[in-house]
Amino acid sequence: MGEWSDYFEDFPDENPANQWRDVEGDFLRARVAREAKYSPELLAEIAERKKRLEAEEVLLIGMRLRDRQQAQAEMHRSIGGLMEAYAWFDVNLGLKIKSYSPDVSKIAALVKPSTPMKLRLDYLRHLVELSKVKPSATSMNMWSSWITRAEAIRLLRNDYAHGRWINATVLTTQFHFAPLGWAEDSEPAQTLDAVSPSDIDSLSNELWNLTRSMNEVLEPYLSSR
Repeated sequence: MGEWSDYFEDFPDENPANQWRDVEGDFLRARVAREAKYSPELLAEIAERKKRLEAEEVLLIGMRLRDRQQAQAEMHRSIGGLMEAYAWFDVNLGLKIKSYSPDVSKIAALVKPSTPMKLRLDYLRHLVELSKVKPSATSMNMWSSWITRAEAIRLLRNDYAHGRWINATVLTTQFHFAPLGWAEDSEPAQTLDAVSPSDIDSLSNELWNLTRSMNEVLEPYLSSR
């Protein structure tokens, strides 16, 4: 038997070199043959329609980005309002402790900027519990509601200050809140809470009301000090 080259000369169809296909070239030739069936006017219309669709898509993306930026700005505004309301509440809380507490050293420790608000609220509870005044049932209910709500908002504010705000993928104006955390792979997926700027504004309004009512709530217990 001779060389393979001699064999392939007799049987060229079996030569692997002759079995290579120009895939890209075949695709291009098929496309040219297909588009040759259309008139130049129809091809121009198809191209114009494609440009119009692409322009509409770009415009839609731009509108979504604008809506998302506006939603983020509104969320940032509401969070900033909550931080401001919280700061004013805390300042007034410290002033009340300075007014009603006889313990100078305790006051000095509690009104340091680095001291958490929780310690000031706990001490205010302590002062109320030590009060020798027996207030009315209405006053007792006001105090109980006031301190319970103040503590609840304090916890929410701490979560909101340290957590993450995630913009929804479908509705650009909707946000989800994820508390600060470093979940392990073995832990279940983190639950995201839907929170809107109006929800945060409601908390801010509550804090301002708690600040304004601080005197009314505390005086039945501490006015005689």
